[in-house]
Amino acid sequence: MRTLCLALSGAVLLALAGLTMAEERADFAVSDFSFRDTSGETRDQSAEHAARLRAFNAILRSELSDSGAFTPVALDCGPAACSIGAQGIGALAERARRAEARYLLVGEVHKMSTLVGWVRFAVLDLDKDAPVCDRFLTYRGDTDEAWRRAAAYTVRDLGRYCRIK
Repeated sequence: MRTLCLALSGAVLLALAGLTMAEERADFAVSDFSFRDTSGETRDQSAEHAARLRAFNAILRSELSDSGAFTPVALDCGPAACSIGAQGIGALAERARRAEARYLLVGEVHKMSTLVGWVRFAVLDLDKDAPVCDRFLTYRGDTDEAWRRAAAYTVRDLGRYCRIK
């Protein structure tokens, strides 16, 4: 009987440890960030900005996945973009729930001028239907490198200031 109790106790501890480890990694859906340009520059830079936004979104997903703290969950948006601008927050949240994500990251890159850009993002807890984090960051420059640094900084900031469990 004592052996059985020890075995069951060990099994319970292993199960609890497994649950704790599973909870350390959050199932995380990442929407495509939107882009807005209010700089008023006369030269059409839409092709460059579209390419930079694609790279920004790819860096977000890659670095979040590489961090080990998040289990990436793919969103299926069909032919439309998986962004707030294309889908709306409600539709994105529903798609994330169907994909069995626990959290959804949404955001926007805003080019205010040639020198100043903003990244605004929020993390939504899909079980509670509530934001757990809402951040506003600034970055300098409108180059490929500036956007890469902004994406990497966004991931670091999310890990540092957004308490996701």
